[in-house]
Amino acid sequence: MEAKLIFISGTNTGTGKTLLTCLALHHLRSLKKEARGLKPFCSGSRSDAHHICFHNQNTLHLDEVNPWFFSQPLSPGAMPENLRIKKEPVIKNIRKHQGKCEFLLVEGAGGLLSPLGSNYHFGNLVRHFNPSIIVAAPNQLGVLNQVLLTHDYLRRANRTEKLKIVLMGQRNPDLSADSNADILRKWIPECPVIELPYLGTRAKSRSSVITNAQKLKRKLDSVFLT
Repeated sequence: MEAKLIFISGTNTGTGKTLLTCLALHHLRSLKKEARGLKPFCSGSRSDAHHICFHNQNTLHLDEVNPWFFSQPLSPGAMPENLRIKKEPVIKNIRKHQGKCEFLLVEGAGGLLSPLGSNYHFGNLVRHFNPSIIVAAPNQLGVLNQVLLTHDYLRRANRTEKLKIVLMGQRNPDLSADSNADILRKWIPECPVIELPYLGTRAKSRSSVITNAQKLKRKLDSVFLT
């Protein structure tokens, strides 16, 4: 068995990647799918990895979900040279888990091109694996530029055929929130654009993920199963 591989990236840090990963894990497991999530890199805090651990239903321990943790809140590629992780161990780690489940979700660190080591970023891993790609983007002013830049990189890498954009609702939506999805659908018609509502300040809490995954079943189907 080799898992369907899904990479979850963002247009920046703090865009909702972990929330989306947790919603997906709970949703897929509710459908009796053997789904697991990884967050290979964490910086500053492992709270996101703890959330993913819980929704993996303890199939992996924390150091398996997050094998590389840095106490400083910096991009992994900005760490001192002796602490940077080479690309080959990351690839090997993902491959190991891919053979043990039906769906493997791999969450990136920051945006698609945020450096993970001295000479590679999450986009390079996309090129290596050719996974399905979900980009979490805040539905607010500026998201058009961010999504189109991300799409342009993936287009040049011939990796847009499995790309989906998820616009994450904001607590205080600005005027652009009403039109961002429609504009993106016109500019990148080959890529589905799915909108999720704002889910509250405690959206990543265990109870909120469980409740909202149930409410958003159809949308999560369209993101992760179609």
